[in-house]
Parts: sequence; structure tokens; C-alpha cells
Amino acid sequence: MIILGMLLWSFWRAMLRLRSRYAAFVPILGWLVGLGFFILAPLTVMVLNGGYEMPSFYDVSDSYARVDLSNLKYFTPFLVISLSLLLAFGTIILFAPEPGNDKRRAEVVFDQSKLKRVVLVTAGLALLDYLAKIWMQGGFAAFFLSHWYNRQGDLVARLGDSYVFYSWLSQANQIVFTAGAVLYTHCELKRRRIDWRFSMLILLLFLLQTVMTGNRIFFALYLLSFGISCWLLRRKKLIALLLTIAPALVLVFSAWAYFRANLADIGENIPGYFDNDLGNPTVTSLMNALEGGDTMLLFHVINDYGSKYEFMYGASYARVLVFWIPRRFYQDKAAGFSSQLAAIYEPGTSLAATQLGELYANFGLFSVLLLPVITMLILSLSEKLTSEPNNHALLPAVTFLLSIWFARSSFDDNFITFVFVMLLLWVLRLEQGLCSRIPTTLAPHFESA
Repeated sequence: MIILGMLLWSFWRAMLRLRSRYAAFVPILGWLVGLGFFILAPLTVMVLNGGYEMPSFYDVSDSYARVDLSNLKYFTPFLVISLSLLLAFGTIILFAPEPGNDKRRAEVVFDQSKLKRVVLVTAGLALLDYLAKIWMQGGFAAFFLSHWYNRQGDLVARLGDSYVFYSWLSQANQIVFTAGAVLYTHCELKRRRIDWRFSMLILLLFLLQTVMTGNRIFFALYLLSFGISCWLLRRKKLIALLLTIAPALVLVFSAWAYFRANLADIGENIPGYFDNDLGNPTVTSLMNALEGGDTMLLFHVINDYGSKYEFMYGASYARVLVFWIPRRFYQDKAAGFSSQLAAIYEPGTSLAATQLGELYANFGLFSVLLLPVITMLILSLSEKLTSEPNNHALLPAVTFLLSIWFARSSFDDNFITFVFVMLLLWVLRLEQGLCSRIPTTLAPHFESA
């Protein structure tokens, strides 16, 4: 409890330090939010609960389904996680530059109409993507009767490298759509004038994306960004509203992890979900909504690598050098880190153990020092993006979102997504005329972000 108190205090101090320095979305803020949401928050729930065991009806492998913090077996992983986070938060507290007037003199302002264009163009591409996947799956019935996760595997098996390329491009488009929606919403909050019709359209598009892909992450990134916007702009009433509806959001996001497996029978499955043995329903819902299984797997990775399994010595990071080579030309190309974890702990799936888990699987205890090094590099990138004129208007928002996701997922996944995002922005020219720097007075149709 004492260590947890230190972690929470240092996280809050780091957040305050960043708010005093940056007025909008930058990578270091996303990285800190990602560490807080995907590692610190589940860790807090586990400490307060004495650990956690996934309910049996989720049918998760026993190799990582349980963490008992009263067992000394988990003491070393707890210390590794805690020390890594403390050093990462301390890096921000100590090295984030002091706030200066130079950040306030020339603000980046966005043309609202062109931000809408970004959202609509990428939403249109997403709709075409959904129709294409329904067609590739064999029609609406076959699509909605199939398991959300197995669809990807089936299409990769049938179409090979061409579908892998297509899926990377599809994911990049979703990131750009989310970045455009995040910036548009931030501008609306700042000017305190909401276009309710367009805002509702954004929400409906996120709900459609969640249903069509089964993936909650982009909607979760949008909601997290909305909360950060309210906090940056000190919109206290909206923050209070978010806290009020947070229990309902936690329940919905947790339940979706169960219902998405079979959308055709979702009506019949609702009573069954609540009749299942959830253990402590509040704790289970929180762990599901926070992707707490990744933090549980992190505990086991720290215990297992170096004893049961050999360290990877940077192999998962080196994969970015060869990702572009089709597997038919490079048969021995290693699988991604998430697939390698799955092969050990849950064959037939893909798993995440947070970025700290990937660091530990590669470099062992040295990862305690590497997490703050990554934090320092992301801080330097944030300073570069805010100190120079924005040639890429969407880049800070994109890197903000990818930094949140980077805290949970593998390095190669984020790097590949970033490459395809830059390709998409270059082809569609979505950033052209999107923003300008205005020293003092804002033009009527521009809103500062």
C-alpha cells in the first residue's frame, strides 16, 4: 500500500507537470496516460483486492489467469513493475521543461471545416473497408455469425500477405480517423460551442467500428482523449459528468469483451453473462475495462523469462527491420511479440503484456532502467513537435494516440502502424491547409487546439 501510494502520487505530479507545459496533445502525455491506464490502474485494483483470478467462464489458460499478491512468488514482479513506473514518472517530474511563454505566443489553430473533412474521408474509407470484409467473409450472415477474432486469421490464411498489408492500412485509417475526431472534439471543448449533430455522428461511427471489428480500443482511445481534453481545459462540470457515467462505461466495456464473440446471439447471451460466476463483479468489470489481463500476464512474464524461457535480447524490436518482406520470400521471419507470447501462454490467440513486459522478455532486469529511457526519448520528441512549425498537423495527435497504445502493445505493431499512417496522410493529403500558426487573434473559422 505504501508503494502504491508513492506510485499514485508520482503519477499525479507528472500529469500536473505536463499540463503546465503543454496545452494540447503530445506524445509524452499519451505515454503517461497509457502507463496509467494499462499498468498503474490494473495494478491498483489488484493491490486493493489482494490479487485477482479471472473467472472460469472466460476459459483463460491457467498459466496466467491468477495473481495472488499474498504469495511471495509475485513479490519480485511487483517490485520490478513499481520501480520501473516510479523511475518513468520521476523522469517526467525531473526533466520535463518548465512552462514558458514561448508555448503560448503562437498557437496551432485548426480549420474546423477541414477537420470535419478528415473525419468524413476516413469514415468513408472505413465504411468501404467494412463492406469489403463482409464480402470477403461471404456475406452479412457469414460475417456476423463468425467469431470476431477468427475472421482475421481466416482471411490471412486465405489471402496471405496481401491481406496483411490491407489490414495494416485499415488500422492506420482508423488511427487517422480517431486523431481527427479527437482534435475536432478538443476544439469544440475549447470554444465551448458544440455541433451536436456532428458530435453524435462521431459517436455513432465509433459504435459502428466497435460492432464491425469487435475491437474496443479506438473508441476507448477517443474517450480517454476526451477526458484528457476536459482536464487540460479545466472543464470541471464535464469531468464530474464523466465520473458519474464511468461505472456504466466500465460495465459496458467489460460486458462487450464477452458478447463480441457471437453477435448473432447477443440478445440471448445477456442473461447468461450476468448469471455467470464473476467472482467480485466490480473487480472483474474494472479489470476487463482496463485490459487488466495484460498486467497479470506481465507478472508471469517477469517470473518466467530468464528461468523457464530464454531472454529475446532485442529480437522482438529488430523485427521492424524485416516486417516489410513478404513471408513467401522470407519463410523464417519471426512472428510478432504478441504471437510469441500467445504460443507460450494461450496458443491460437495473440496476447499483450504491456511495453514493460516486452522490455523484460528481451532484457530482463535492465528493463527497469529502459522504461525511463523510453520516457526520456518520448519527452524529447514532444519538445521537437511543439517547438517547430507544424508541417504535419495531425502528427502530434497521431503520436499521442499511438503512445497510449504503445504502453500496452508491442513495439513492432506501433511502428508498422505509424509507417502506414504516414503513407496514408501523404497519399490523401489530409493535412494540407489544416492548420496555421496565429500569434494572437484567431480567425473566425479557426479554433485553437
